[in-house]
Amino acid sequence: MSSSPTKTTTTSNQTRDPYAPAIPTLQKILSEANNVYDSGVGSQVYQGDRVAGLGGTTRSGLDYITNNAGAGMGAAQASDNYLTNNLANGGATAATQAATSGLMSVPGVDTSGIAGAAARMSDPNSIAATTGRAIAGGAYNLDASGYQSLNAGLAGPPQTQRSLQDVADGKYLGGANPYLDSIVSRAQNEAATKVAQSFSASGRYGSGRFVGAQADAVANVGTNLRYQDYEAERARQAQAASAIDNGLLARTGASAGLLGAINDTRTANAGQAVTGANLASSAAQQGLAGQQALASVQQANNAQRIGQYGAALSGAQSDRAAALSGLGAVAQSRTNLLAPGQTLATTGAIYDTAAQQQIDAERQKFAEAQQAPWKQIGLLAELGLPIAGAGGTASGTETKITPQPSVFQQALGGLSTGIGLLGQTGAFPTAAAGAGSAGWLSSLLPTLALSDERAKENVVEVGATHDGQPLYSYNYRGDRTPQVGLLAQDVARRDPGAVAMRPDGLLAVDYRRALAPSMWEARR
Repeated sequence: MSSSPTKTTTTSNQTRDPYAPAIPTLQKILSEANNVYDSGVGSQVYQGDRVAGLGGTTRSGLDYITNNAGAGMGAAQASDNYLTNNLANGGATAATQAATSGLMSVPGVDTSGIAGAAARMSDPNSIAATTGRAIAGGAYNLDASGYQSLNAGLAGPPQTQRSLQDVADGKYLGGANPYLDSIVSRAQNEAATKVAQSFSASGRYGSGRFVGAQADAVANVGTNLRYQDYEAERARQAQAASAIDNGLLARTGASAGLLGAINDTRTANAGQAVTGANLASSAAQQGLAGQQALASVQQANNAQRIGQYGAALSGAQSDRAAALSGLGAVAQSRTNLLAPGQTLATTGAIYDTAAQQQIDAERQKFAEAQQAPWKQIGLLAELGLPIAGAGGTASGTETKITPQPSVFQQALGGLSTGIGLLGQTGAFPTAAAGAGSAGWLSSLLPTLALSDERAKENVVEVGATHDGQPLYSYNYRGDRTPQVGLLAQDVARRDPGAVAMRPDGLLAVDYRRALAPSMWEARR
């Protein structure tokens, strides 16, 4: 069993002076800053002009425009009065109105007589129009139905073609003769008999030559007879084709004659239709001529009226153009009167812009002069302060609750001491061979533990291990429990292999490896 824990409170203060070579630089920074501050540089206000204002040329131009603002107003008022009166009269002067009235009173040409004549000439029921429509409609056409009936009788294949078409198509060229096989068989038997009689007379009947000679004789007879039948059928095929062609040619000639007669009839009918169409067209042309005559008179009337209206319109447009031209001249006149002042104002604006740029440049120069000393001090501070940053005083209070060792722990401590003494006798390997009893004892310690400085707060250096590694008191962020241990960043500089990165990106220390040298030093 363990005894009651003891509570120990330790207060430590640590003072660090700045890096000695950096002290003169720090003193210079403070001295220069005080001097610049006391001189007032950086706090002064620019006292020069900030706005260039209007130059003499610009003011002259503006004065000229102001003095001549009313120039040309008399002409403008006169033009306005003229335009007002002109518009009140419909855009025309009194003289134009009188001329227009006279033109509009000119009477047009009477077209009533011409209109009656044109109506009679355009009558669709006149004799010429009626007769022409009847002829064009086929009322007097010749009848060609008899020729058409005769030609229809010639339709279809003729008798000659129907009788000889199979022969002409070669239907009987492939042995279709019903008597050919019988003739061939009889002739082959006769040839075989003659060969047998010949070989019997010479005493060679039944020999090998007899069989070959008999087969040749039979084959030759069959081949010759079939060839002769084929040639005869080819001749009959040619004769049949010639007979069919001649019959078709004769029939074609007869059909052509009938078609010619039909065409002659149609031509005559077409001629009559053309004659009727010409009569109807002539009547229509006469009606068109009447309409054209009427249209010509009407066109003359319209031309007269158009001329009258055109004259009136031309007069009105001339008056309006004169008024608009006068108005345009007034505006241009006013522009010309004000042009010198506008030129001066434009030139003065260029001078004013240049003057303002000069003032802005002076202000910029003043601002740079105010900032230059402070900028120089800042550059010196950027160099000196990081070098001297080791200075300062750190203090803190640490409270540790140390549990009293139990009987088992006291025994374990005694065992550790005994092992250490035993190791001095050479019973364990040396440090080079495995760190001796210290290496064995370090295997009882936990391995990877979170030791990243970013995960800790209230970090204060409180001591060092036997091999000189700094030890810190701290607590983990979010946990106020005080702890003492190493910083992973220190261990990484001394032994990178004793540090590993966790999945969350923080560093952990392998305490067994990191403390092995310290345990070795403690054993020595």
